[in-house]
Amino acid sequence: MSSEPFKAKIYVMEGCPFSFKLWLFLVEAGLADQVEVIRCDPQAPDADAIRARLSAGLGRPATFPTAEVEPGRYEADSDALIRYFATRHGIDAERLPALAFYKQTIFPQIVALHEHK
Repeated sequence: MSSEPFKAKIYVMEGCPFSFKLWLFLVEAGLADQVEVIRCDPQAPDADAIRARLSAGLGRPATFPTAEVEPGRYEADSDALIRYFATRHGIDAERLPALAFYKQTIFPQIVALHEHK
């Protein structure tokens, strides 16, 4: 039996603006060392297996980022995960300047580019 507390596992997709938003929050909030980040390469041979595992945990098709927030409990959606970790650690995510800059300026442009493909 492990005496170490459970560390949330965060699955981020390389190149994903939603995954980056969550990662930016975790770093700026000082929480990056309290989670295990698993980077997923969409071209890697194990990408489908990772998606299948996350889909099984979520009970629906996997999206990124997804986190195993407690043993066997999976959550997805960058905004929901930011709220989850902010609430759990008493952080006001709205007061994080780099995250606010990203959400207000860069993120909408990236999403718009993806929508017009």
